Amino acid sequence: MSVGYFHCGRDELRRVRSVGDLQLVFSALGPRQERTGFHAEVRIAVGGVTLAYDTFNVGRDADRTRLANSAYTKLIGGRPSKARPERPDYPLTYLKDDLDQFCDGLRDAYLDDLAPLAMAGALERSEPQFVLKPYILQDGGTIAFAPPGFGKSYVLWTMGVSIDAGVAELWPVQQSRVLVVNLERSAKSVANRLGNINEILGLDRERPIDTINARGRTLQEVAPTIQRYLDRNGNGCILVDSLSRAGPGSLNDDDVVNAYCNTLNSFGAAWFALAHSPRADPTHLFGSQMFDAAADLIVRMMAQEKLRGPMGVALDLIKRNDVAKHPMWIGAFDFDAAGLFSIRRARPGEFVELEASEKMSMEDRVWLHLTRMGAQSPSQIARDLDYNRTNISDMLSRNDRFVLVGTKGREHLYGVKLGNTSGRATGGQREEPWWTA
Repeated sequence: MSVGYFHCGRDELRRVRSVGDLQLVFSALGPRQERTGFHAEVRIAVGGVTLAYDTFNVGRDADRTRLANSAYTKLIGGRPSKARPERPDYPLTYLKDDLDQFCDGLRDAYLDDLAPLAMAGALERSEPQFVLKPYILQDGGTIAFAPPGFGKSYVLWTMGVSIDAGVAELWPVQQSRVLVVNLERSAKSVANRLGNINEILGLDRERPIDTINARGRTLQEVAPTIQRYLDRNGNGCILVDSLSRAGPGSLNDDDVVNAYCNTLNSFGAAWFALAHSPRADPTHLFGSQMFDAAADLIVRMMAQEKLRGPMGVALDLIKRNDVAKHPMWIGAFDFDAAGLFSIRRARPGEFVELEASEKMSMEDRVWLHLTRMGAQSPSQIARDLDYNRTNISDMLSRNDRFVLVGTKGREHLYGVKLGNTSGRATGGQREEPWWTA
């Protein structure tokens, strides 16, 4: 770091100058290299009071002179004159010189902060850390997409409440403070959904969650508010509904999409954002491929509705950086005239179309089935999944991913073995398995 500069917040550089009873603070907010030069919002303050500030190319002497004159006028209570002389210990030329030196060193201080470091590898193998497993990584970004009407917002708000309240009924969570950025819906609509979800998860209907209601605005407009929130409250998890309201420009433009994703990643917090699929192809995210490049995880959401009963919603992790493959999550969302009144994990066979979309081998489908249902007999598994009983029985008895846990009548009961199911050594040591019945 260049001498004399220090960080205050993530994107602010400061330098302090003490003169007699004065302690002046020169600060630069959002320093950045632009096409026309190095820019920042430069402030001059004394005693906690801002004397003057402006955003400009810090290499322009005219702009620095104007800022110095404005700050000095406020410092001595008016323009320097015979009746209002300059401070003998700190005349205007000193202030201008201090500002020039501060601005002259800004670019180097900024570059020092981005200087390469000798980076060592981790001493041990470790699993990625999740805020909500397996769909939201700590310090990572996730985009979930689907056509309109597929329950995206309900999933987002359910995840948000689960994380904020530490409720692990639907997904494993690491309790964290949550900020929801609502760019899509009215505050009244959001309040109704939030109350219903709170009640479903066993919480008070009025339990609050930090929310920016900015319907009609863009992500670019609210980004400074989000950053100020994080600076004051610490990094937690940001949920955005939705990227379709990110800002001006086409979502098919690589530069536009890069700018949106850079904004999300610049917050330095876990984020989960909703997006849409093209009308003609629900299997892909609408917009530039830069969305795919920027997100650590991409989730395809699917839905199945019936004439009677709940709506099935499936979450399929189709892109995963440094994350192992996970089975598709399927939930049942039930509605009545007043809105959502029930959320639960779907029962096997309840949403056949969604289950059929998950391309899995017989072995993987049986493993997933047993993790959801607990120990079962080969006959029951064959009936639930429509497989041949003999094939199921042979596989269970010979595959080390499954373990015999007991009997029921004349039939054996099998559960799944969790942990290192391959039986291979991991990082030089064999992981002792554990299993569930």
